[in-house]
Amino acid sequence: MRLFLVLILLSLSSHLTAKTLPSAAAKPAKALFPVVLKKDIPLSIEIADNDSLRQKGLSGRRTLDWDQGMLFVFPNSAPRSFWMIDCHFDIDVAYLDRNGTVRDIVSMHIQPGVPMDQLQQYPSATGDIAYALETNRGWFEAHGIRPGDVLHSLIRWKTSR
Repeated sequence: MRLFLVLILLSLSSHLTAKTLPSAAAKPAKALFPVVLKKDIPLSIEIADNDSLRQKGLSGRRTLDWDQGMLFVFPNSAPRSFWMIDCHFDIDVAYLDRNGTVRDIVSMHIQPGVPMDQLQQYPSATGDIAYALETNRGWFEAHGIRPGDVLHSLIRWKTSR
């Protein structure tokens, strides 16, 4: 009888463990930070605040939820340029200065089959860019965000990397 109870407990334990522990193939969830842009425009953002994260960006993603984006945080203000390497959906990028002022918004388009060295570059219009915010194409227009708008909630993120 005791052996029977031990076997049942072991069976239940392994069943529960298999259900509750993530598999080795499962990817960890991205950290999303809720922000409010302008008056009452919510957006959940991922932060890319080091070279590795900035280089990876949204590459390899198949989709991005409508009210999600990625904020690129740079250690200094400078001209910036983005490209669409291994991207599967069109993106808008808003280039912001260190005060959170939108300096320019650029629509970037996927280029399937184009060799990496021939991908189109999407440079900032000014040389004082400290942040770049990527969203789905059309998101900024749908929410009335334009150059000259100030997005204060984004400048709390800083980096030295």
